[in-house]
Amino acid sequence: MQLSEFLARFHIQQPNNEVGFPVQMRNIAKQSAVLVPLVNVNDEIHLLLCKRPDYLKHHPGQICFPGGKLEQSDDNLLATALRETHEEIGIVVNNNHVIGDMDSYWTLTGFEIKPYIALLPEKPNLSLASDEVANAFYLPLAALIDQTNWQDIQFTRQFSSYTLTGFQTEYGLLWGATAQIIRNLIKHLN
Repeated sequence: MQLSEFLARFHIQQPNNEVGFPVQMRNIAKQSAVLVPLVNVNDEIHLLLCKRPDYLKHHPGQICFPGGKLEQSDDNLLATALRETHEEIGIVVNNNHVIGDMDSYWTLTGFEIKPYIALLPEKPNLSLASDEVANAFYLPLAALIDQTNWQDIQFTRQFSSYTLTGFQTEYGLLWGATAQIIRNLIKHLN
C-alpha cells in the first residue's frame, strides 16, 4: 500500500468497548502505550516491529511494537510511546510524525495498551536496546491487509478457551495484542 492510499483511507472510528477486557475491570488495568511506526520502504508502507529476547520474564520472544508502561515522568500515554520507542530502538519520533491514535486494547493479563500511529518518511537508523529487543524488522502493510495470510490460534487460559488470530513472520508468530492492534488498524483503513 502506498503512502497516498494509506492517508486517504486512514480514519478514526468510535471506541469499541467490546475489545479485550470486561468494561468493569478497565479502571484497574495497568496503563501502557505503543507506537505503531509506519515506514515508507520503496514507496510501500511497512510496519516496523520488534522481537523481544527469549530470556525475558514477561512476553519472551514475542513480536511487538515499541512501547511499555506509563511512568510517573511521562506527561501522558503518547509521551510513554515516544519515550519507549527511543529507549528500545533508538529513534526519536516527534509529535508531527504522529498522525493519530486508535482505541485502547485491554489484555487478558490486565493491561490497557493505547496505540499511537506514526508515519516515518524513510527507514530510520535503529539502535536496538539488546536487553529489550532482539530484532527489529519491517512487514508490508499490504501483506497484513490480505486476510488469507492470517490463521486462527486456539488456546486455553485459566480454564477458558480463546481463539486468537496470528500472522507468521520470519521472526515467529505475530499474535496477541500486537496482532489485534494491527487488525484494528486494518479495520480503520476499510
